[in-house]
Amino acid sequence: MKGTRTLTAGLLMLAAFVLLAGCTLTGGSATPATGELKDGQVEWAFTQADQHPEQRLTAIIDGANETLDIAVYSLTYPDIVQAIKNAAQRGVKVRLITDRIQASGKSQKEALKLLGSAGIPLKINTHSGLMHLKMTVADGQVATTGSFNYSKAASTANDEVFVVFHDEGIARSFEEQFEAMWNDDSRFETLQASIAMPEASDSEKSGAEDAKEQQEQGEEAAALASCPNPQIKGNINAKGDKIYHVPGGAQYEATKPEAMFCTEDEAVSAGYRKAGS
Repeated sequence: MKGTRTLTAGLLMLAAFVLLAGCTLTGGSATPATGELKDGQVEWAFTQADQHPEQRLTAIIDGANETLDIAVYSLTYPDIVQAIKNAAQRGVKVRLITDRIQASGKSQKEALKLLGSAGIPLKINTHSGLMHLKMTVADGQVATTGSFNYSKAASTANDEVFVVFHDEGIARSFEEQFEAMWNDDSRFETLQASIAMPEASDSEKSGAEDAKEQQEQGEEAAALASCPNPQIKGNINAKGDKIYHVPGGAQYEATKPEAMFCTEDEAVSAGYRKAGS
């Protein structure tokens, strides 16, 4: 273990040195280098250098074959959320830890519902500090870090850097930290989330406000769905039954959706049954 930590620290220091030494001065300002070592062991991407960290991250997620462990503070970028869901659907064992405060935000809440509906186990921190990591470990071979959150702002407007280590030793060290967090029941707890899960109602809200909130949640869930224009409507009736309606159905046009699905299988997996069945 001591040797592994020493190796990891040395490689991280090497990566930091390369990031600094890899800049060339032009007219008194630093210009980012290519963003990759010659042997490909370490690579990086700056948002404002038009190096698209989000594309490099989704490529790593898309390339995962067996395991994918993610600990990230902010997770709202639809393309990244969809890539994580796709990984789970093709049989990759995915686990995700995020920050409890961020998890309560509207966009991130909907992203987590989508991932929870795909069967991905989720955890949030219960300790007083932030779960501020931004890391992914794929197949125990590749590890990522940096300031880059998995959000639209981090991919477009912010000054961010995304670093990738193609090194089994570093990946193992990152994985050990993730595993320690995942198994620490005193500092982290399981988060139950799914598209069909209703929000807790505030006793002071009117029925009209509740209906509007549910409609907005359905619209956000649809934006994160796996097809650009989901057509299957999910609705929860007065008895609490979860029912989905397909186009052409008797009640389809009159149904106001609380969730939208791309396929009937997706609706069933979220706990809904077909109307009339």
